[in-house]
Amino acid sequence: MLLVIDQFPTWTFDRDRALFKHGLARMLREGGFVRAAELPYASPFTAVGHASIGTGAVPSVHGIIGNSWYRRAESRERPAEYDPRSKLFVVGKSHGGELSAEDGASAKALRVDGLAEALRTATGGRGKSIAVGLKPRAAAFIAGRRPDLAVWYEAAAGGMTTSRAYTDVAPPWLVELARTKSATRFFDAEWVPRDPALLARVTGMADDAPGEGSVHGLDTSFPHPLGKTDAPFRAFLHTPYADELVFDVAEAALDAMQLGSDDVPDLLALSFNARDYAGHLWGPDAWETLELTLRLDERLGQFFDVLDRRYGRTGWAAVLTSDHGATHVVERSTSTAPRRIRKAELVGAAETAIEASFGASLAGKGPWVASLLSSNLYVTSRFLEQPIDIRRTALSAAATALAKVPGIATAGRVDGITGSCPVRVGLERAICLSVADGESGELYVMPLAGSVISDYKAGTQHDAPFDDNRQVPILVLAPGVAHQTGKGSLLQVAPTIAALLGIPPPAAATEAPLFGLRPR
Repeated sequence: MLLVIDQFPTWTFDRDRALFKHGLARMLREGGFVRAAELPYASPFTAVGHASIGTGAVPSVHGIIGNSWYRRAESRERPAEYDPRSKLFVVGKSHGGELSAEDGASAKALRVDGLAEALRTATGGRGKSIAVGLKPRAAAFIAGRRPDLAVWYEAAAGGMTTSRAYTDVAPPWLVELARTKSATRFFDAEWVPRDPALLARVTGMADDAPGEGSVHGLDTSFPHPLGKTDAPFRAFLHTPYADELVFDVAEAALDAMQLGSDDVPDLLALSFNARDYAGHLWGPDAWETLELTLRLDERLGQFFDVLDRRYGRTGWAAVLTSDHGATHVVERSTSTAPRRIRKAELVGAAETAIEASFGASLAGKGPWVASLLSSNLYVTSRFLEQPIDIRRTALSAAATALAKVPGIATAGRVDGITGSCPVRVGLERAICLSVADGESGELYVMPLAGSVISDYKAGTQHDAPFDDNRQVPILVLAPGVAHQTGKGSLLQVAPTIAALLGIPPPAAATEAPLFGLRPR
């Protein structure tokens, strides 16, 4: 199994590690542990992290550069998993909203194969793979281009569903699951902490700490009655109840897909995304996020018990990690002058600099900036119509202006940093590894440690390319992996999974497996 806990930074893992009593505790006690595995690239986003985990490659190779980015061919922003030809299946009555003609999802944007393809090739198609997550961008990329099935939550489709990228008809067992274990069973729940004193002691702050946000009627402090929110189908995503949907599918898939039923290895990849929703809203170190994590630890332990009974303690293996970390909430940060930097401020700085560089002949003919998204600034088609020397001068001026905005660590021309990643070091190398030809913007812009580029009025982000966002734990529970600690990279997860499956790693993976596991 490949397990991903969305937004699980080393710095909160360190704080909470002693509290784990169940699944996470078992992995720490019996298996291998990497405390602070590095994301070698500078774009710590969910889609990017899942693609890197599933392929063992960096964004410059696998092509996923953000959760969304600007698509020049359409002159608009699109999610990473966007694929309108891969329509979603309706599995039940809508929980909220309606599917549109553009509601399709797949790993179409992924440029290289992942674990699912490696397994299929090595086993002649006999090894099965299924990827499950709350978010489509998690399920679509965690296992590679095309696992046998990818499943995620879509309220308008009536529950945990999939798309035509993976199957021609909705799997009957998913339809049955939407009927018997509907997400709506949680919509009237009231989330109450089990031990408020523990949460206060461990976090060292009040329940409604500075910088926490509210959404859909969820407030800054417990309790959280979902039945009183204006959109329970969205509000519950911030709670531990949302991860139950992932466990529902995982447990049903054991029988429905006959996982582990023969001597051919199978892959079950699960992404638990509720912690990311909670972390964005209340902060990664908040009462709610800790309470959610402790419940996830307990639920993982219960799931491991199911696997023990079904396969025996040596009949399965698990690797757990995270796609990215998180920046401390600005209002309780210890960084120097942390900021929430509004996109409009950065776009305005770039527009002004470009206009001044172009001079009177092009004055007032903008706008020149088309989009600012996922640390990328894209220019308009009108900008690209100008002579190349004029464009380069204007982009350099815009980069200089962006770098002067308070809270910005660096900004620069993408064409000035690509093509030589191996010889670069530090932040420059990380940025270079984040650039995908044809997808990245004309400029990159990165916030300082402690600051975020976000229009959120509260909560946090994870876009600054520094340790709080780029260090995550890796835990390995597997036969033959004795209790040990070590150093590692997120790019070692795919080779480690492959070694445990007894197959060659994905073709684009370059790192060795962890803990001395032998690559095939």
